[in-house]
Amino acid sequence: MKTKPRALLIARLTLVVAALWPSSSLDARQRVAAEKHAASAARARHSAPATRTAQPVVLRESVNAASLGGAALPYRILLPADYATSARRYPVLYLLHGAQGGEGDWTTRTNLAAYAARYQLIVVMPGVGDSWYANSASDEKARYEDAIIRDLIPHVDEKYRTLASGYGRAVAGLSMGGFGAMKFALSYPQLFVFAASFSGAFDAPRTNIIVGAKDERSQILLRVFGAADSETRRRNDVFELARAVKEGARVPYLYVSTGNNDPLASVLPANTRFAEALRERKIAYEYHERPGAHEWRFWDAEIKLALERMSDFVAHMKPDARF
Repeated sequence: MKTKPRALLIARLTLVVAALWPSSSLDARQRVAAEKHAASAARARHSAPATRTAQPVVLRESVNAASLGGAALPYRILLPADYATSARRYPVLYLLHGAQGGEGDWTTRTNLAAYAARYQLIVVMPGVGDSWYANSASDEKARYEDAIIRDLIPHVDEKYRTLASGYGRAVAGLSMGGFGAMKFALSYPQLFVFAASFSGAFDAPRTNIIVGAKDERSQILLRVFGAADSETRRRNDVFELARAVKEGARVPYLYVSTGNNDPLASVLPANTRFAEALRERKIAYEYHERPGAHEWRFWDAEIKLALERMSDFVAHMKPDARF
């Protein structure tokens, strides 16, 4: 026979004393309190809260990237809660930050860990500065496209138990990272099965920079993409990459979304034009304009939605029914 909780026994003994000796020192308030205590203990015993579901683990890592002249490429990696106790392999999402951001943005400014807990998924978040995920037109040791494709992905596949194939890999990002995600998906379709962009800054390589401009944004774009007619600009133009896709060619499924109140003048029009370019080339995609601005509240909602959609395409990523 199981021993009853001590608090419940005390409460019941108190009630017995009150019943046998009405003239005892227990007044009406004490009897009511005892009854409430007993009822509360019984409810707690019969309706104990569910065990808290274990959350994913976030680690700080880096890889020495040959594409960066041997410099370290930092990244955060989110591992499923059961990673250390299982022997299985997991699909991977490469999740890209925006301009003026870093590798810690997604885990500190959104509820990514809680959303990812629903899926058997590894999430890798590299820190690339304001590189636009491009091989710099001006710095041979700032080849960030190669750093992701040639250094980071092979490194992650070697170090962690991943599904090391295109069907187990996805890429997504916000703003600059949304641009990077679409560029990677269209440039390396064999590496990914799904790609998502939130508020993608697709016009960056097409930006006309006034000769002699001294503002920081113009200087960054000039260093990364070069002059207006540079080959680097052409290689990073997602509109040209989309138009180059041959009919019937395998391309990752593309998820594109943007806020309809985005204050950056070029973002909403560029997203509309990009969706039209995908439609013209008959590339499988979906496009959403939702209430929201160029802000973390919008991107937090979007990563949750994109993970749900991503689970329809990425191998072994079906959601846990407990969530």
